Amino acid sequence: MKRLLTIVSIVFLLALLACGDSADPGETQQAPDTGTTGQGMALPEIDHWLVITDSIGVELGDSNLVFGKVVAAHFLPDGNIAVADVMKTRISIFSPEGEYLATVGRKGSGPGEYLMLTTFATTYDGGLIVPDAMGGKLNFYDSEFNFTDAMTGFFHTPPILISPIEGGFVGLKPEFDQGEEEMHIGMGLYLWTDSSTYEVEYARNMILFDMNDLGAAVKTMVFFDTDRNNNVLNAPYSTEEYVITSLTRDGEQIWQIVEDYPRVKKSDEEIAEERELLRSSLLATGIPTEIADSFQLEEYKVFIGGLEIDNKNRLWVLSGLFDTPVYRVYDCDTSEFLFTAALRADESHENLALSINSYGIMGFEADSDDWSRVYIITPEDPTLFE
Repeated sequence: MKRLLTIVSIVFLLALLACGDSADPGETQQAPDTGTTGQGMALPEIDHWLVITDSIGVELGDSNLVFGKVVAAHFLPDGNIAVADVMKTRISIFSPEGEYLATVGRKGSGPGEYLMLTTFATTYDGGLIVPDAMGGKLNFYDSEFNFTDAMTGFFHTPPILISPIEGGFVGLKPEFDQGEEEMHIGMGLYLWTDSSTYEVEYARNMILFDMNDLGAAVKTMVFFDTDRNNNVLNAPYSTEEYVITSLTRDGEQIWQIVEDYPRVKKSDEEIAEERELLRSSLLATGIPTEIADSFQLEEYKVFIGGLEIDNKNRLWVLSGLFDTPVYRVYDCDTSEFLFTAALRADESHENLALSINSYGIMGFEADSDDWSRVYIITPEDPTLFE
């Protein structure tokens, strides 16, 4: 799903530019066209449909209901909804009915404040963990949204995506290895508990840094989530293979899923839409125009666009091959394929980014032709999450 993949690109590039060297990007070079090209993917048979049942957000009126640019939205354990807005640099809390309840943190460099808001994670007790790549820290809030602590000391930047695990959290962290003549950049997936020093490494992907091809850095992404048994599910950002691996908390492999799909090339229209979304989002965060314009996009669609765990310990794998959210769902314990699911939406909502967790399904628009909203989504079969 191109909208969600663009958001992931934004998160990575913001972290990269927050702690890397912002040299003159120069001219980009077109990558050679290699490998086979798929002729487009027909929508598979869908076993379960998801539908939009309500929304939060207005075009004009109450400022608490007017969003700038939503980058994350999750249900909380008590049924309330948390929404992160990168333009307003705040996290807002709403009731299930859409009533504004509270704001968590604010822009700044003090305790409980953040300079760069790109996402957040929900803890098991209903608290929040908010990464601040530009501020170099993680902010922790309790279930009443009071600031409780900050974790600092990360080199060069804290993890930018987080999933809780018993006694700590798993996170994806931008990495920078500076040699005498060249620098490598990439992503590492690690376990942290009580300090900024990670304890277990699950994955680490590094490439040679090329300021003329910032888009290549996104290929080091790892999609991941943690299940109800404290196992770590992960899949590489890849246009060449569909691979998902389950690891124990200590990093031992439990199972691996490998499936075979043809490569699918993006259309010129899809690339143009993705480029404009990325550009507008970067400019909204203050990134220089020359950097926003230099980002070279991947010409093939990614096989896997996200991993998320629901309340029944099922793994929802978002396909990157379709224009609408389509999932293959597996049993986290056995890796058995269970069913397919997809969002039933009209053309104006087919590009929603969905967020699935143990408490429900949310959706939001990374970019909108009218005004930004978040959506409450439910399955047509009410027993699917019971």
